[in-house]
Amino acid sequence: MLKKTIYSLIILAIISSLLLVSACRHYSSEKRTQWMMKKFTKDLNLNDSQKEQLDVFKTEMVMKGRELRVAYKNTMEEMGLQLRSDKFDKEKVEDAILKIKAPQDEFISLFINKLAYFHSSLTPEQKTILAKKLDKMKNHGKRYCRMSR
Repeated sequence: MLKKTIYSLIILAIISSLLLVSACRHYSSEKRTQWMMKKFTKDLNLNDSQKEQLDVFKTEMVMKGRELRVAYKNTMEEMGLQLRSDKFDKEKVEDAILKIKAPQDEFISLFINKLAYFHSSLTPEQKTILAKKLDKMKNHGKRYCRMSR
């Protein structure tokens, strides 16, 4: 009887720990973007031209994000090489970091321009709903994952 109770408690502990770990999922940025676009389209009642603008906006941001990830990966590889080498070359690391700064600045500029263009196509009611949704989405997932607090 005691063995059954101990085994039951161990199994229960394993299952509960797996449930806790699985609640902290991290999705790719593309999946999060798709999810957000579906929510915006539904909640804002976008017309066809607004949906098209949002889709173009999403596509361009995803493509630029991929370019940024490649540049970041290359920078981190260069940093790793320098950290593993016998002599740390500060100039190479600075150059690698400066190489990633240009795509970041380009991404930020493109994001602001596209967001301003999309924002100008929204009605005042849609703008209010969008601001409320962004405030709500900002806290999404924080109650489930201790890493995002």
